Amino acid sequence: MSLSFIHHNGKKVLYIDYSNCKTPQETVAVLEQVRNEYLRTNEHYLTLNNFTNAVSNNEYMDLVKKYGKEVFDARTVRNAGLGLTGIKKILLSAYNITVKNKLIPFDSKEEALEFLTKN
Repeated sequence: MSLSFIHHNGKKVLYIDYSNCKTPQETVAVLEQVRNEYLRTNEHYLTLNNFTNAVSNNEYMDLVKKYGKEVFDARTVRNAGLGLTGIKKILLSAYNITVKNKLIPFDSKEEALEFLTKN
C-alpha cells in the first residue's frame, strides 16, 4: 500500500510512499490516493513523502501543484520528504513556490519524523 500511518512521538503521520513507482502513471496514481484520503476525512495531516527512486513528469507536477492549492494546503500541518536529489530538488523548488505548506527535504526518515512531530 502506498499510504499508511506511522505513529511517532505520540502523533500520527501520513506516510506516502512513491518509492515503488516505476512510471509517471504510478506516481500520479499514488497522488490520487493521497487526494482521496484528504477528501474522505476532515483531518489535518503531518505528511512524510518518500520519493526515493520515484519517477515524475510534468503531469504529476501540474497535478500536485493544483491539489496543493485546492486540498493539501488547508489541511497539512507539516510536510517532509525523503529521496529528493538531483532533478527532484528542482521540482521541489517549483512545488514550494506554489503552496503555503512547504515540503522540507530530509536525508533520513528519523530526522523527518522528528521534524514532523516536534511541538
